[in-house]
Amino acid sequence: MPDRNVHLSLGFIVGCFYSILSLYLIKVHEAIFTVSKSMILTMLGLGTLFFMLISVATVASVLPDFIEPPTSKYHRGFFHSQAMVIGASLFNILFFLTAALASDLATKVFFCLFSAMISGYTSHLLLDYPLPKFTRKKSFRYLYRW
Repeated sequence: MPDRNVHLSLGFIVGCFYSILSLYLIKVHEAIFTVSKSMILTMLGLGTLFFMLISVATVASVLPDFIEPPTSKYHRGFFHSQAMVIGASLFNILFFLTAALASDLATKVFFCLFSAMISGYTSHLLLDYPLPKFTRKKSFRYLYRW
């Protein structure tokens, strides 16, 4: 079972990736160069957004273990299940497409933050993937891991 530091590290990496992707999605280069008088404010806002995206993904990467604390090495329950991976991935795609298609800047930022949070959560689940199910059985068959 990966410890909390491994989950935090991967959450930080996912947050950095989503920060770069979200800044590209928001079209930062257009926002900076069209409003030259408030360029300093824009740069402060971008730094804050970058920090928020990384923080949200990092905190969400340890969230499944707070929701469902590990009682043993077989700590898979609903919040560590395959259904959560699939559901979170579908919501991530939905939120990111909503952010891409939105015309309002606040809507784009809001959905980018949710997308980063769900990606951090999913990174935790993917790190825990090799662990057996939340059962007392010790089944080591590959197909029955989930």
